[in-house]
Amino acid sequence: MKVRISARARRNIETIQRWWIENRPAAPSLFLDELAAAEALLCTSPQVGRIYAVHRTGAVRRVVLQKTRHHLYYQYRADRDELVVLVVWGSPRERGPKL
Repeated sequence: MKVRISARARRNIETIQRWWIENRPAAPSLFLDELAAAEALLCTSPQVGRIYAVHRTGAVRRVVLQKTRHHLYYQYRADRDELVVLVVWGSPRERGPKL
């Protein structure tokens, strides 16, 4: 399966990782490790995430990165055998992302 990371999600990941390194020195790789584990899971079970919203391009699903308390929003496009990561969002925020 092809995994594509949107430009927005890439910026989210970079920002979160910088914050994680600065503020969590005891576990600087935890966020990226958890993100990689989520990607591996989604590659084998792409529909495991709960449907968060239905967008004009299809269902947007969400998986929770439990240890780092972030949410990964994605779309699985079976016809293309493609998983698109749309946004990575911190769960402590009071609202979800605009999709």
